[in-house]
Amino acid sequence: MDTLVACLTLSSPPSASVLGQAVQAAVAVGGLPFEAVAGTPTARYGARLSFRPGHDRRALAAAFGLDAHPWGLPDWIGVRVRPQRTVSTKAYHRLAHLDSAVCEGGRFRFAGLDLPLPEALPAGLRPIMASQDGESVELYLRLADARSWTSFVARCTEAFGGQTYPFSPTPRPVEEAFCVSLRWQVENLSAVTMYADQRALPPDRDIPEAWTTGMDERERAAYEAALVGVRSLGSTRGSGWHAMLGWTVEHDDTWHRHASLRVPA
Repeated sequence: MDTLVACLTLSSPPSASVLGQAVQAAVAVGGLPFEAVAGTPTARYGARLSFRPGHDRRALAAAFGLDAHPWGLPDWIGVRVRPQRTVSTKAYHRLAHLDSAVCEGGRFRFAGLDLPLPEALPAGLRPIMASQDGESVELYLRLADARSWTSFVARCTEAFGGQTYPFSPTPRPVEEAFCVSLRWQVENLSAVTMYADQRALPPDRDIPEAWTTGMDERERAAYEAALVGVRSLGSTRGSGWHAMLGWTVEHDDTWHRHASLRVPA
């Protein structure tokens, strides 16, 4: 894991020791890294790894102070180290065991929450997971049918004006391959992220060229280093390295993007 940690912190080497400590804490209690996030701009994303529990969900949650989370023990945990060497953790909880009632009536109702959903969201979305971090709550939904990416983005971002964004690569319509997350700060919608998983993306070998379009040298180097890092751990056995690509639009119309890279088991 040392090579991966060094690669993820290429743009901020002092963060390597902090991320390394987090990795050690997770692995010591059986935590399994499964995702590395390469986001741009790197100053916003920092270095990010996701862990799922091994034999003991409580031990992994306790390692990051999340064993008393109000929603119960998380299904997996995201650990982020920003360039300022600050560490933040995020607990994720599956919603697959719930029916669609959590999103009926244009509201997201769960664990005491009652938040408004944007009216223009495309039909056919089902909730799959949620996260709570202080006053920030995020809901993740998957689209059942195949829809053009342009149409999907327009509906998801209509609450923020539905602008046009320079996506590269442009995902193709595939059933179950598009997701969207809605993030609220207190009760105000603050960001929308659109995701396309590997089924809707070009062949894995072609993604880097398209993904780095428009990146400056520093951002491109950080993304390429993250790829080197995950590849240093072995093979994905034909699954490809890019599990998902995501594009986030903030309420002030700024936007950023990230690649979810598989960490070999």
